[in-house]
Amino acid sequence: MSEEQTETGFDWRDYLARFHAERAGTIEAVLSRAMAGDHSPYRWLARAVSVTARTVVDLACGSGAMSRELAAPGRTVIGLDISEHELALAAERGPGPWVRGNGLRLPFRDGSVDVVTSCLGLVVIQPMTEVIEEIARVLRPGGVLAGIAPAIRPLGPSDVRVLTRINAVLRTKPQFPGPVELTGFAKTLQAHGMTPVEDARERYRFAIRTRADAELMMSALYLPETRPARVERAVDVLSERLNKRDVVEVAIPMRRIVAIK
Repeated sequence: MSEEQTETGFDWRDYLARFHAERAGTIEAVLSRAMAGDHSPYRWLARAVSVTARTVVDLACGSGAMSRELAAPGRTVIGLDISEHELALAAERGPGPWVRGNGLRLPFRDGSVDVVTSCLGLVVIQPMTEVIEEIARVLRPGGVLAGIAPAIRPLGPSDVRVLTRINAVLRTKPQFPGPVELTGFAKTLQAHGMTPVEDARERYRFAIRTRADAELMMSALYLPETRPARVERAVDVLSERLNKRDVVEVAIPMRRIVAIK
């Protein structure tokens, strides 16, 4: 399977290029507002990076939220993404450096990086075996991979009710090129000389208080074969719920995986 197509023949490369050209910064806009206690997914991932890390590559950096979260004196954080539109937005928001590149062919020397981070990239850049091979190549001995990805759990009963209603209207769930639960990920890491040291989960909540919030959340989802009318109906459903309460919270379960080379 190439990074362009899934087993069903869907052209993910074209879809992702169009999505990020038209909606640059949208995913950051949602995840930066998704909270669990005092932290967003970006802050949670940053907490997995040692203060001693000096060279960090943020893989699939998008509009640069993770790169900015990791910025620290004496540290170089290189944001890498294939989307020129996301990188242009990232450059407006932070100093970089920003590199346009393919996650399957990282433009870094062997053993030259202390940490590779990735927010969502592990379920987007495919095939998984090839991206892990590249990450392992550029990490120094003792280097760390820290990534977060969408998950199926944890969810509470009220979370399930809201998500089930949205999915029923859409007639699908949000999709990714790779498996949401990172099937076989630990074995892939081990096959490339990396040892998993953490596999944790967290439940974030995105608060919807206006129709604009609902539109923002829905616009950040990968729904490659869903008609716009169904997306609009899902926005209607969320807006209708606001007639009965001040806020509608939509759960975003995430998984954090850390491995050492």
